[in-house]
Order: sequence, then structure tokens, then C-alpha cells
Amino acid sequence: MRERLRRLGPLLVLAAAAPLTLGLAASTDCVAQAGSVPTPADASSDSARQANVVELARLVNEHRDRAGCPPLAWDAAAVRAAQAHSDDMARRDYFDDVSPEGHDVRDRLRAAGAHPLLAGENLASGPLEASEVVRAWLDSPAQRALIETCGYTHQGVGYRDEVWTLVLFVPR
Repeated sequence: MRERLRRLGPLLVLAAAAPLTLGLAASTDCVAQAGSVPTPADASSDSARQANVVELARLVNEHRDRAGCPPLAWDAAAVRAAQAHSDDMARRDYFDDVSPEGHDVRDRLRAAGAHPLLAGENLASGPLEASEVVRAWLDSPAQRALIETCGYTHQGVGYRDEVWTLVLFVPR
């Protein structure tokens, strides 16, 4: 399931990758307490980028709470996977859940040291604040469904040059 959306005004492009497996299991690999938000060392040395990343993670958990889902734990491997994808898309000027070489969110998570049982990814591109990105995702059925999938337990956010990546997953 892939969806793209463009809005007039500041360019906003969204993409969502559907969950890639359907099994769920309880996880003992949690690297942060559920609902925790990234600290400055977790996010980025750039304070504006860091603030956007922290805010996006907080807003995702805030919405999940309203939707009756548990909060997502901040996960270092998910951050590495998300940031690597945002960096790659910005550097090579493409926008897709799958890299030109065919790598998807599960491949990126594995390369970052995670072992995903279930994984999904939301993307956004445009000169937007975190609140605008989350609002746009919630206005899109595919992106909203990923955020409201209560079985997800972990998240990571990547952001570079107005390219956002949200990785959601359940570790094995």
C-alpha cells in the first residue's frame, strides 16, 4: 500500500509503507521506556533539527494516546534507520519508501542493528514544522493507519533538508 499526496502552497509530499509482516509479539528489546522522547544526544547536534525531531515523536505519541494506543518507545536503531533514509533521500534527490537499490524499511532497520517483526514507515517532504507533518499524516488514511496501529512498540525519526522519515516497528 503506497500513497502520495501533494498540497498547494508549501509543497508537501507524503508516502507510507504498509506493515511488511503481520505477526506481533511482546518485546523485551526496549531501549527506552514507552512514551519516552529523545534527548539531545539521541536526536541531533543541530538544535532546530533536534527540536523538530523531539516534537514529531511527542506529537505521534500524543495522537496514539487519543486513539487508545500505547506510546511508542524511542529506539536508537529506529532513529539510525530513519535518519539514514532521510539523509539518503536528501543527498540523492529521491522520495520513496524503497531506495533505488530496492532497500525498504526492514532492510534499513536490520542494517541499523534491529530485528523487526513488524515495520512501517511514513515519509513527508516540504518546508514544514513537525505539527504540520503529523497533521498531514493524520489527514491521509495510509499514514494515519500506520500511526494508529496499536501493535507498534518503537519509533525513530529522521529529518534532513525538509525530508522526514518516521519508522515504526516491533522488535523480535
